[in-house]
Amino acid sequence: MLHTSFYLNSQLLDPAASDSTLRRVLKECADKYSYASQALQDAAQDLANEAYDYASMHIIAASDYPNVCHNLFKGNPGLVYPPELARREEGLKHICDVALGIINNLINW
Repeated sequence: MLHTSFYLNSQLLDPAASDSTLRRVLKECADKYSYASQALQDAAQDLANEAYDYASMHIIAASDYPNVCHNLFKGNPGLVYPPELARREEGLKHICDVALGIINNLINW
C-alpha cells in the first residue's frame, strides 16, 4: 500500500498530470493508500496483542480505502481509472480477504 502511495505520488510528477482535477484525485488517492497501509500496520499490532476483532476492523478499513479512490475517479467525468491502479486495488483486496480468513480461523480456533 505504501508502494501504491509512492506510485501515485510519482504520477503527480508526470508532465501529463497537469490537469488540476487529476492532480487532486491522485493526491487524495495517495492519501487513501497511505491510510490503508497504516490500517494494515495497526492490524498487525492487533494480531500481536490477540485483539482479533480490532485486527478485522483495521483490515476491513484497509480494504475499503481503495474504493474511495476508485469512486473519486468515477465521480470526475473525463478521468480514466488507471489500469495499474486497478491492478493494485485488486491485489490489496485479495491480501485483505486472505488476512480476514486467517483471523476468522484464529477466532474460531
